Amino acid sequence: MAIIDKKHLFKRGEQWYLKLPIPRPLQRHFLTSNGKPKGHIIESLGDSLTQAQLQRNRRVMAYEAVFTRLRAGEEMTPDQIKTAVSLEGGVYGWESHFPKGVNYSELYKIITAAMIHGQATTPKLVTPPTIIEQSSETISQAAAAWLTETQQDTSTATKRTTMEGHRQRVGVFIKQCGDLPLSSINRAMASDFLASIGKTNRTINNYGTTLACVFRSAKDRGRFSGDNPFERHRRKVNKKTNRVPFEVSELQTLFDAMPRDIRPTKHTPETALPWVTLIGLFTGMRLEELCQLKADDIRDQHANGATVTIIDVHNGSGNSLKNESAVRLVPVHSELVRAGLLDYVKTLPKGSLLFPGLTRRTSKGDKIGARVGELFSKKLTALNLKREGLCFHSLRHTVAGRLDAAEVRKSDAARILGHTVEGETFGTYSDGPGLKVLAGVIEAVTYPGLSI
Repeated sequence: MAIIDKKHLFKRGEQWYLKLPIPRPLQRHFLTSNGKPKGHIIESLGDSLTQAQLQRNRRVMAYEAVFTRLRAGEEMTPDQIKTAVSLEGGVYGWESHFPKGVNYSELYKIITAAMIHGQATTPKLVTPPTIIEQSSETISQAAAAWLTETQQDTSTATKRTTMEGHRQRVGVFIKQCGDLPLSSINRAMASDFLASIGKTNRTINNYGTTLACVFRSAKDRGRFSGDNPFERHRRKVNKKTNRVPFEVSELQTLFDAMPRDIRPTKHTPETALPWVTLIGLFTGMRLEELCQLKADDIRDQHANGATVTIIDVHNGSGNSLKNESAVRLVPVHSELVRAGLLDYVKTLPKGSLLFPGLTRRTSKGDKIGARVGELFSKKLTALNLKREGLCFHSLRHTVAGRLDAAEVRKSDAARILGHTVEGETFGTYSDGPGLKVLAGVIEAVTYPGLSI
């Protein structure tokens, strides 16, 4: 059965209509009768599907040519745009240069490519192969190739969350501007797109970096030539607010408002929050490190004739850490045992998440701890504890401060916190006397006067 091409077409009653999306940065050139930007071009194409398809091909060809001119910085009035897409002039004037019976489904692609590459307004007939050879990959094709080669590069430890972020940013560009050939995207268009993001400079820089990498990869593979339109758009970013440690009084207020349940009737982000916070306070683990743990990651480890109960922070099996230094074994603090952590673990099925009520969120880069972080921030605000620099990551700074105050060796503090151990290839004690030493070091993290 033949597939009927209805792209950019819809039917209302007996009439067929064109519905062509207008790239968001160009919508200011297409206004409604009320002076508001249009999101789509809607035009009647008659009651015959065959004729509607032919008219669709012609008009898409014309409008794509206009879009290209506008992206290049040309200013066009509504009347000029109307003239450019009318049957009497503009692109449609090219029809007389082609043989009768030409397939316009292919023709409008060829003419659009010709305009993109700077052909004259009324060019001589150019054979399709020449034009096709000049056209480049589309943004989605180039992005797919770049992401594939990035994943295959074993010399870089690219996290799944990072890859998902790249995909999302490319998707936003395609949604706003269309899946365009790389050769049709210029610096003005790149600048307009980045300006339209409307978020922080840090986020805008992330978009620029992702898209610049897509073009760089395409150029290296010979699919794109010319200047990279997303290079040199970087914006100034203010330094991060310095994190500050918690005061004991603040911690007391926080834990008084977060009772723990050893055997929750139903596991939710709310039941996870008190445990995640408590473990963070006595280990200095990062939020995502904590939330992606499995129940089996808290286990006993032999250490030079003794047994140490540890938290196994590792990559693989769905876990994704910040860097190689983050891989470590963290001894379980005696306060966590006294608070009932091991009893809580025993209630969980083998192989389950340590916090089964948590799920990964695509909108947050596939992170599993995003909701807990939000709840923690809301809790600080509700308890009037919120102040500049105070957040979940402050627990990590609090632990680092306690280790420093106890004059713990920097190398041992680094092994607990997952920092790089200078002068050593591997910073993890897997067993032996080193692990027994860390079990003693972790006990230096104390909070006199705190009742949990």
